[in-house]
Amino acid sequence: MMALECAMDELAEQAGLDPIELRRRNEPPEDPEKHVPFSTRALIPCMEEGARLFGWDRRKAEPGQVREGRQLIGLGMAAASRSVILQPSKCRLRLEPNGRAVAEMAMTDIGTGSYTILTQIGADLLGLPPERVEVRLGDTDYPEASGSGGSFGANSSGAALYTAAEALKIELARRAGVEPDEARFENGALVAGNVSRTLEELAADGAIEVLGDFKPGDLAETYSQQSYGAHFCEAAVDIDTGEVRVRRFLSVHAAGRILNEKTARSQCLGGVTMGIGAALTEEVALDPRFGSYVNHDLAEYHVPVHADIPDMEVVFLPELDDKASPLKAKGVGELGICGVGAAVANAIYNACGVRVRDYPITLDKLLPGLGRFRDQAS
Repeated sequence: MMALECAMDELAEQAGLDPIELRRRNEPPEDPEKHVPFSTRALIPCMEEGARLFGWDRRKAEPGQVREGRQLIGLGMAAASRSVILQPSKCRLRLEPNGRAVAEMAMTDIGTGSYTILTQIGADLLGLPPERVEVRLGDTDYPEASGSGGSFGANSSGAALYTAAEALKIELARRAGVEPDEARFENGALVAGNVSRTLEELAADGAIEVLGDFKPGDLAETYSQQSYGAHFCEAAVDIDTGEVRVRRFLSVHAAGRILNEKTARSQCLGGVTMGIGAALTEEVALDPRFGSYVNHDLAEYHVPVHADIPDMEVVFLPELDDKASPLKAKGVGELGICGVGAAVANAIYNACGVRVRDYPITLDKLLPGLGRFRDQAS
């Protein structure tokens, strides 16, 4: 998307259109490749909300029109899109005689918050406070699960936990003598009509264990499923040195049910940070004689540090997608980085009129095009 969204910006300029208007006019009624309906599609709403929050109406269409001393200021935007992927996953759920629930699966938590998310999901599904739900992960003795990666971790493992909770409800309804379709978990009890039995009562004779086995159906083929977003960047270019500073950044996303806004926002902030690095600093130096990487450490492979990253804002639009998963959620992890580099490149072009198609956008690629601004200043 770093290349595609820069090309969209160039197309908008050639057509004499605002980049958002170009996309609005070409918004497809269905997936143009698969010819199936979208499960949900909020790309344009993300752009419109982002434009409102960011002050996009102040953008000058012609590059090089906004200046603060020796700094040229530009605004750029880019779309974000990431396909929804679900993986088969299993979850073993056990109700202990003391009314606590234990969920086990060979899922991982690599710092993305799997323990937190799955505890919240389990508590919500079982009508229990989070402190009465224990989640155990990362052991191959536990049932096979999706693992972390590909923006499918929380949705897939959460769907397995959902399936396990449904299986537990069916078993407890049988023991309580009620219809499963009428039963629900509420405040530590199974409730159906006039019947209410606490989980401790139902598990008094010993722990009750069920296995949730989630397998994705054919909805991925019958619907086009995507998470969407829009990135907005304000960049400053120094006319003397070519140094680029990203001054503001906003991302607006629609990704189904957001399972935990704090952790989801954190993942998107990380994605934006990596996207800024891809746009401005990250470059692999390859020795063509041996095919080896020369800058294979963090001393010479330059990633952004705190001084490189401005205030960033992440906004999620409310959305539920019942075609994406039983949780009506979509993936978030990689959505945050999709298109970020293009938003930075487009902001740089709007600032100084230099279009760079070779990442990273380092000062040596900008300086030859800044001469006219230095002449004007002198």
